Amino acid sequence: MKHSCLVCLVLIGGLFACENTTKSLPTTVKGTVVDGKTAAPIAGAVVEFYNTILDKNDLPSITVTETTVTDSEGNFMYTLPSDAISASIYSITADHYVKKRLGYHPFNIVMEEANNFTIPLIHFDAFINLHVKNETEQDKAVYLVVSNPTELAEARTSWGAITMFPLIIGLGEEQVFHYETIGHEYTTFYWGSNSFSPYSAAPFQDSLFFSVGDTLDYTIVF
Repeated sequence: MKHSCLVCLVLIGGLFACENTTKSLPTTVKGTVVDGKTAAPIAGAVVEFYNTILDKNDLPSITVTETTVTDSEGNFMYTLPSDAISASIYSITADHYVKKRLGYHPFNIVMEEANNFTIPLIHFDAFINLHVKNETEQDKAVYLVVSNPTELAEARTSWGAITMFPLIIGLGEEQVFHYETIGHEYTTFYWGSNSFSPYSAAPFQDSLFFSVGDTLDYTIVF
């Protein structure tokens, strides 16, 4: 009988040992958000994570969004939920910098590892004063898109463009919008009295070249 108990204890101990060795390790992500030109740290940048979680009722997985903010040295630290099966750094935003979308190489998150990234952002270095006037009342609204190559490239999707759908302005009224943009390239304006997609289908479009430090005015009349 003593031998039987000893065998049971050994088996139980083996089971516990197996459970301990198969327990998943935490996934952590730390990094530094910096200026792409000067490498200076960017404080207050918002780092957005998309986490894929398995539903406890065996339903399809769900995506949970969480954010963290960089400290005075541009650093952030984040630990994924223990039930996450995958995750990505979806986007990073900071005042006066182009919004950046990640989730791609070389910023892929490896599960059950300590991930560490240095993430550069591009600083806006030019400015637009956009004037929109209704002088004809042929239309009471205008659909407007403003885009430039750098913002589109950093976003990796069309949400890098500024869209105003629709912008309602009364006869004789003018609205002025102030935007940051990028120097050494063209910013393009697309507009029309009806919604349009893709941007190239807009009835009207024009481009304006900005040098670094420029503050330029552009007027749309409808």
